[in-house]
Order: sequence, then structure tokens, then C-alpha cells
Amino acid sequence: MSRKCNENDEIWKKELWTQQEVAEHFRVVPGTVKNWREQGLLSFWQAPGSTRVLYLSDEVRDFRDKNLKPRGEGAKPREINGIKKEWPVISSNRKWEV
Repeated sequence: MSRKCNENDEIWKKELWTQQEVAEHFRVVPGTVKNWREQGLLSFWQAPGSTRVLYLSDEVRDFRDKNLKPRGEGAKPREINGIKKEWPVISSNRKWEV
């Protein structure tokens, strides 16, 4: 059962989180957390000889604060090398068939 976590939840009192707990916090599948780990975006701890991966709650919080944007602040067109990038406009007066 996944639910949104806030700073007062019990999970923040835990020092180490499992990959599943991190995934539930961000509302992603565990494979996404693994990809973040392999890209070096999330620090983790793994006991020698073990397959279990654990994440420090402080590192998870830092990752969240650094990478998540508030709602409504998604990708926006930007200017690169003096050229203003804009979203493409689709003409609605044209009949499209497949």
C-alpha cells in the first residue's frame, strides 16, 4: 500500500530505508530507484556479500529536496545559444488520418 510521506511520518525516524520504502516515498517502481542508484544520484549502503541495498533517510531527503520540483513547474521552453526554443504548434485546421 503506497501513500504520501510527510516529515512527521514514522518512516523519517528510521535511519535506513529499503529500496521498496524509497520507491513508495517517490511513488515509483523499485527499478527506478535502482536506476537512480546506478547513475550515482542516490547514495546507498550494502553489506559485503549481501544483495540487500539500504538508503540513508538523510540522503533520501537531500535527493528529494535537490531533484523534485513543485507541481506545475515541469519542463518549459528555454533559450539555448541565443535561440529561443518553443513548444511546437499543431495546426487544428488540418485533417489527420492514419
